[in-house]
Amino acid sequence: MKQEEIYQLIKEGQFETALKALFENIDAHPEDIENYINSGILLAEAGEIEKAEKFFQKALTIDPNNGAIYYNLANVYYNAESFNDAIKLYQQALKTGVDEADTNYMIGMSFNNLGDYKSALPFLMRAAELDQNKDEEIQFQYGLVLCHLELFDQAVKQLDIVLNINPKHTDALYNRGLAGYMFTEEIYEAIPYFEKAIEIDPEHLLSQHALKTFTQFDAEEE
Repeated sequence: MKQEEIYQLIKEGQFETALKALFENIDAHPEDIENYINSGILLAEAGEIEKAEKFFQKALTIDPNNGAIYYNLANVYYNAESFNDAIKLYQQALKTGVDEADTNYMIGMSFNNLGDYKSALPFLMRAAELDQNKDEEIQFQYGLVLCHLELFDQAVKQLDIVLNINPKHTDALYNRGLAGYMFTEEIYEAIPYFEKAIEIDPEHLLSQHALKTFTQFDAEEE
């Protein structure tokens, strides 16, 4: 079966039929790595991580320089929360010419999930620099890691970039309010951002809590 037909089956949620077609393709064309990669992805989504690994490993024996294999196997480990393993494979993928913005982003997010914000910083910064499409999530995560590292002056500038892309990004508004306050120590710098986030999403609990706290601070200073 042609890959386009298999992708259509996957799109329609017919995973077992798609997987069967991929296995038949492997039997007929054992040198075609795309069938191994797609089998690995489907098996991983079904929770069959060990089986998925075998298909990716087989693909690597056929083409050890194929970045898509490393990248997709890294995604499997990332989704399984095996972040250290994911990082190693994303870094291997980078050496083969895959999408650098996305791969740097995933390395940064892996470090984020490990709580290692210092290690995440250069990868998220690089991803943001390479992001020609101005992906709001890539740009936001870079701003967020700057907040985690208390680089508030840089965080303010980066979160402003996010809000230029999407003025209704409530998490960016919340963190822009906090970063602005931490940088200037001026309460009036923060409150409008919390108010805007709540206006967009009345259920944004972090902004609700922050607005209540900062309003109390403001009243106490008067």
